[in-house]
Amino acid sequence: MIFNNSISDLLRQNLIKPCNVDFKTIKEFINRAKKDLETSERNLKIDNDCTYTYAYNAMLHSGIALMNSQGYRPEVKNKHLTVIRFTSVIFNENQNNLLKMYNNMRKKRHLFIYEPFTPCSEKEAKDALKSARTFVEEIVNLIQEKNPELDINR
Repeated sequence: MIFNNSISDLLRQNLIKPCNVDFKTIKEFINRAKKDLETSERNLKIDNDCTYTYAYNAMLHSGIALMNSQGYRPEVKNKHLTVIRFTSVIFNENQNNLLKMYNNMRKKRHLFIYEPFTPCSEKEAKDALKSARTFVEEIVNLIQEKNPELDINR
């Protein structure tokens, strides 16, 4: 676990709030994540920054889907970090490297937004896309395990 917190901690800190589990919303977030992966892939040859950003967006959207599947949503403040912190509660120790990559991508994406001269190499873009694919797949599996009646791939 890259963050030492629990769902109770996140609730107490007012970073998350309960919500109804809505399969339609969960599927929409997963579908958006998949579109983000496709967009990231299509931009790989023309724009490393765009590839990286859409890979990050895929992770964010699938992370929100995971939160929703557990009956939570992020509060207004620190949404992006909250999604990572929540995901770290659900993921197991074997997924720590993936969470570290996600958190590093969050920080770098922030630089792209506020410091536009931050470069992104082709290797960084490819690594981001590869990590995002794995991350989304892991989340789809977790959601499917908890909610076997939900067919996310339909």
